[in-house]
Amino acid sequence: MSKDSSASRFAREAFVQSIACVTDFAPASMNAFAHALMMALNLRCDLTLLHVEGPQDAGFEWSRAPLVRGALERWGYLEPGSPRSAVFERTAVRVRKVEVSGESAREALRDLLSEYPVDLVVLGTGRESGSWLRPSVSDRVLHDSRTMALFVPETGRGFVSLDHGGFTLRRVLIPVDSQPDPRAAITYAFRAAVFSSEELVRMHLLHVGSAEAAPQIDIPIRPYLAWEMLNRTGDVSEQILQAAQTIEADLLVMPTTGSHGFLDARRSGIAQQIVRSAPCPVLTVPVGG
Repeated sequence: MSKDSSASRFAREAFVQSIACVTDFAPASMNAFAHALMMALNLRCDLTLLHVEGPQDAGFEWSRAPLVRGALERWGYLEPGSPRSAVFERTAVRVRKVEVSGESAREALRDLLSEYPVDLVVLGTGRESGSWLRPSVSDRVLHDSRTMALFVPETGRGFVSLDHGGFTLRRVLIPVDSQPDPRAAITYAFRAAVFSSEELVRMHLLHVGSAEAAPQIDIPIRPYLAWEMLNRTGDVSEQILQAAQTIEADLLVMPTTGSHGFLDARRSGIAQQIVRSAPCPVLTVPVGG
């Protein structure tokens, strides 16, 4: 099989065209920032940084901080000491910076998504992340705006390196059931192959329950994708997390929707537990009403 470059994969099937990343400079958010920036570079799309100001930031002009330039210089995309204008000139990525206080961060995210709708919001998860970033707090905003979200853990596997900017995606896990409809999650899971430098990306579909109840799925055929169906029984969240560990997933993709979705508190906080404990980034894809 001939190797597909990331550029050629993106040319056929775009992932997203705009990204927003929430950051407060805590370690939990810096890994998310690296993923958001590298995705924006790879896709050449707009990037909005929503900085949540804390008490330690008093008097600090964050809008002038070379956060993006520092990363691009460290990753070799810019020469040391490059001006702010070099970011767009060299990368074609247009960066917008928005600063809000921690007390109003939730409302700021809601306002941002209303005024500047984006295709994807990237957030960090970890012990040091602000309380408003926790899935139980932020998922309502994301659900109301029908926006995809990528939750990136502070530690564990990811598909982007904060240190050197390298990126690759080897294995993707997609939990599936008859409800919510898994097709949109599957679509964005295989479109994420744009972030892989591998010749083959392994896509694992996981159904928790009896094999007879597993949904019938039309699998997208691509020369750079290898599909495998997994079936397990037991507690849903435990089986999803265990499977992610077993296959060493680089990304976990889940569909979400209303009162029947993974993010609904009435479903025993399944997605909240998965996002909090997953060993890799978790992409939530809204479907239905």
